[in-house]
Amino acid sequence: MRIEQLRYLVEVAHSSSITLAAEKLHLSQPNISNSIAALENEIGLAIFTRTRSGTRPTAVGNNLIQMAEDILSRWDNFTETAKLNSSLLNVRLVIGATFGACTSFLPKLLTHYSEKYPLVELEITESHPSEIEERLLSGDWDVGLIGTPEEMSFKNLVAEKFLTCKIMACVGGKSPLAYKESLSMEEIGKHSIISTSERMKEELQAYGTSREIFHSKHSEVSKRVISEGLGIGFYLDISLKNDPYVMTGHIVPIPLQVEHPVDFYWLHAKKKQSLACEAFIKELNVLIPQFMRMNA
Repeated sequence: MRIEQLRYLVEVAHSSSITLAAEKLHLSQPNISNSIAALENEIGLAIFTRTRSGTRPTAVGNNLIQMAEDILSRWDNFTETAKLNSSLLNVRLVIGATFGACTSFLPKLLTHYSEKYPLVELEITESHPSEIEERLLSGDWDVGLIGTPEEMSFKNLVAEKFLTCKIMACVGGKSPLAYKESLSMEEIGKHSIISTSERMKEELQAYGTSREIFHSKHSEVSKRVISEGLGIGFYLDISLKNDPYVMTGHIVPIPLQVEHPVDFYWLHAKKKQSLACEAFIKELNVLIPQFMRMNA
């Protein structure tokens, strides 16, 4: 049994015709017909019935063809990964990402990418959208992951929105606010704030005199302070799904009364991308359905 024979099976099943399958595969009809007959003889089963109206799979043939499709998919993935890895020796991929990406889906994405392409050296920098754009345009960085609460257009970059998340207010498990079903910005404005963005600070100033009593770029340090009930912090819903502070009840995420969605984009320069960058975007697109389920 050869991989080529499985391709012939699948193509004949899709075309319902050996003639059409031969044309699509650029092979002679006898070549395909003889190959399938040899396979049927090898396994001792009829995979197709041949009539004047076409070539149709038998009942057992349908099952075998589904298995062949799965094998071919895995084989193609195997060969593609092998070829890419052979081309990615001593290659470096530089990624710029906003805080929201770094604390939510990026760790899972990096794990999958590194397992599949272990020879690629990864360099990740947490930064803000404007610097990420600048570094991509200058060629210093290869790919960016940006989360923004407003619609953005990237005129000089290739960009695609791939995920939308919500901002949650996070309070300590023993906070009087922990029992609230939702929080308004007016109510949040009456309390101390932990490690929030400049944009959120500006918005809160319109509702009260809240002040930031603690700021750290380290998410886990900020969560520890929040869990002690010293103030309110803000995190994306996707980053809290399996968070140990949330799962143990030390932190309680509360929806905002007025939703604050954050859209995530991947982006890169318009010039032709490296194989490492193309593989990264492809791996991201493969994982997007998982990220969306995490966000549901």
